Amino acid sequence: MKDRPEFSRPLAVRRIGVNGTEITVEATEAECRAVAARLKLPRIDMLRCRYHLREQGRGVVEAQGAVAARFTQTCVVSLEAFEDMIAGSFVVRFVPAEHFVESDLPDMDAVDEIPYDGQEIDLGEAVVEQFALDLEPYPHAPDIDLPPGLVLDEDSAEEPAPRDDGEHKPHPFAALSRWSGGKA
Repeated sequence: MKDRPEFSRPLAVRRIGVNGTEITVEATEAECRAVAARLKLPRIDMLRCRYHLREQGRGVVEAQGAVAARFTQTCVVSLEAFEDMIAGSFVVRFVPAEHFVESDLPDMDAVDEIPYDGQEIDLGEAVVEQFALDLEPYPHAPDIDLPPGLVLDEDSAEEPAPRDDGEHKPHPFAALSRWSGGKA
């Protein structure tokens, strides 16, 4: 028997129906603790997702999800724990493993596809994967002042780099040019 992930909510594809279905999945306290351990978070207090599912034929299921999570993470600056929340939406496509083809070139605009075996998709694991993707890679508490230039906002990231002001800076290997023939 295949091991189930920490937060597993299998759903038989045949139960979706021709008009689609709405379903909400929510992790229990024990599942929240297990997912927090997996993602190396101090704590997860709530993890839930409301799905709208539509079968697209040949076992392919499109899932539009609205995820919400309340959790604690550790600030990379102060190393203190702080409370945080995430609320967002995503779209994934569950594809039978025999029809799943992984592309060599990633398409950032394409809908993510999740292969599945058998007759069930796992809505819980899809929530955990999306939650993990939404986590800030270098979390910092809201009251922490970050060193200037450490994190750029979108506008700053698109600005061109500052131009050289013409000041002559020595070449890093300038001292090597004075070295003659290997003799000191």
